[in-house]
Amino acid sequence: MKGEFKAYLKSKGFAGGSIRTRMITIEKYWQWLRKENLEPVEITYNDLLLYMKHCQRKGLTQRTIQHYIGVIKHFYNHLLEQGKIAINPATDIEIKGVKRRSVYYIFSPHELHGLYNAYQDDTLAGRRNKAMLGLLTYQGLKTEELAKLELHNIRLREGKIDVPGSRRSNHRLMTLEGHQVLDLYDYVQAVRPELISQEPMGKGKPDRETKRLFVGAGGNSKSFGNFTSQLIKALKTKTSKLENAKQIRASVIVKWLKAHNLREAQVLAGHKFISTTEAYKQNDIEGLAEAINLYHPL
Repeated sequence: MKGEFKAYLKSKGFAGGSIRTRMITIEKYWQWLRKENLEPVEITYNDLLLYMKHCQRKGLTQRTIQHYIGVIKHFYNHLLEQGKIAINPATDIEIKGVKRRSVYYIFSPHELHGLYNAYQDDTLAGRRNKAMLGLLTYQGLKTEELAKLELHNIRLREGKIDVPGSRRSNHRLMTLEGHQVLDLYDYVQAVRPELISQEPMGKGKPDRETKRLFVGAGGNSKSFGNFTSQLIKALKTKTSKLENAKQIRASVIVKWLKAHNLREAQVLAGHKFISTTEAYKQNDIEGLAEAINLYHPL
């Protein structure tokens, strides 16, 4: 059982450290089952409520119990895949009293487009950042995905971008907007070569053979975090509603959820788990309530 569950977690994209943590958690659950003389495949919703009370008596916080139940849900999904159980007894369990992640103001598609158009900077760095901004506001890329893009991932003739998968996200081939293609063409053909030809500032060593798409002077991509922070800082002067790049991605995903079904939105977002995509539905509802309170307090 132990080896099979470990293999299941690995197949779902969990890293070594995450797997070890979850195995420690599930071992505690199995110990409780043995003590109570219960078989894993016979567990019901009510049995899991008893386990939660057991955890509470041990002084565990609600957040820790939430983590435990999350691991147990994975365990029973694993048994479901094996055909050993018919339903997951942990599916409907929700832990109350856990502080939710911060909810962002959700930009409408019109506002996202306006944000893109509002950014105007004719410097080399500005033209590079404009190309990056397009991939944030229209394809909903994460900043770490932007950082890992290579030149071959942009298919300008096809009007596509090939976003590589990772341990945390799935690969996807996405369509570019027409005006994006022009900005990316300008960046790839004119801006990027000129940036690479420049001498890097300070102690940075030039990397003129780099395959990275987004680079600084001398082809340096190690300071990518500075590129994005400069971009977000400039955008904040255009709107007080913007907090960070994650908020832009959240707004794009909410837009997809309104235009497509859940599975289609999951594919576009590159989420490995559909539950991750579902969470953005709640973010949209709470973000709307937050916006009403903020801008229309009466």
